[in-house]
Amino acid sequence: MEKERLQKTGDYILDGALIVGSSGVRVNVTDQVRELNIYESIDTPYISGNLLISDSAGTAGLLPFLGQERLLFNLRTPGHANSVDFNNYHAVIYNVEKRFSASDKEHIILLNWSTLEHLKNIRTKISASFSGTISEIVEKIIKSDEYLGSKKPLFIDPTKNIRKFVIPNLSPFQTINLIKSEAVSKDESAPHFLFYETPNGLHFRSFDS
Repeated sequence: MEKERLQKTGDYILDGALIVGSSGVRVNVTDQVRELNIYESIDTPYISGNLLISDSAGTAGLLPFLGQERLLFNLRTPGHANSVDFNNYHAVIYNVEKRFSASDKEHIILLNWSTLEHLKNIRTKISASFSGTISEIVEKIIKSDEYLGSKKPLFIDPTKNIRKFVIPNLSPFQTINLIKSEAVSKDESAPHFLFYETPNGLHFRSFDS
């Protein structure tokens, strides 16, 4: 039970960390993790972070790191039931920021990661017209396989008024940021919407909700 008590700010329990290479090779790196950082903000539509591992088992040689590996992990704060779970909705390692030798047999590797939606956003452009409420358009962009194709839980505050937009070769995130500036909530008639991600899912919410 002592391990379940919060000793200091930043303490966490890592219930497994797995890296899956582009070839399908799966490597358990739980015991190699030295640091795991997670970044989220109501001003950012995706979660990101970095992973510091101490590699003395030849993990980099088994995969190797090419910038397209999947990262699966479950992280929680001692004494709390809620967790940051990336086992079902994988993170994606997109680059190796640092790599250096700590000894003849040990290498320290710093990996940057983000979400599948962020990766899809970078690779996708929208040149199309949309008609409907802004909340309906946002839901289509997030869920449709033609755009982000996200399977994550989605929390959307309904908006009022039917609108028409012609999108001129923008990414999905750019498109949502463009149209959210004109969104007005259906129930509270409040402007100012936010589009962001938390461990619970993706949110398109009125600032007043």
